[in-house]
Amino acid sequence: MLLEPPGLIPAHQLPHWPYVQAVDDALTARGIPPGAVRADRTRRELGETMYMVFSWDVSRTAGHAGVRLHWGEETGWSCAHTGANPRIRTPRRPVTALRRVFAQPDDVATVAEQLVCHGGAATGDFSAEWEQASSMWGVVDAWRRRAAPRRAGEAERGMSSWAGD
Repeated sequence: MLLEPPGLIPAHQLPHWPYVQAVDDALTARGIPPGAVRADRTRRELGETMYMVFSWDVSRTAGHAGVRLHWGEETGWSCAHTGANPRIRTPRRPVTALRRVFAQPDDVATVAEQLVCHGGAATGDFSAEWEQASSMWGVVDAWRRRAAPRRAGEAERGMSSWAGD
């Protein structure tokens, strides 16, 4: 169970944090807690889109490769397989079984179990949306509206686009 975001950005600056926690809780309840979790947003020049990555190295999987399960607010779920060196990985491919950007956390856990425990491709058709999805979109939109004036002020002062919050 994640109590605080991993990394330097506090939870109030990660509007998708409740979804990260819900997915992590579902993975833990399924008995496949990830070995590493990253929740963040892209740099300002890339649009500050929200993302998260759940990783299992090869020692935690049934197959011959580790698994990285990636979520992005614009693309939904994708995965890649890693080698013994986690920096070596296959290109990310969409997880087509998860048909919603904010897929049900239990559905994400089902797909992750297929990838991690059985070493196979994700199968099934999980089209249910998380019951809190609409409120999450509202939180992300509100966060963007609050962040926009700050970014505009930095641009006027000639500050770097990656200056700290």
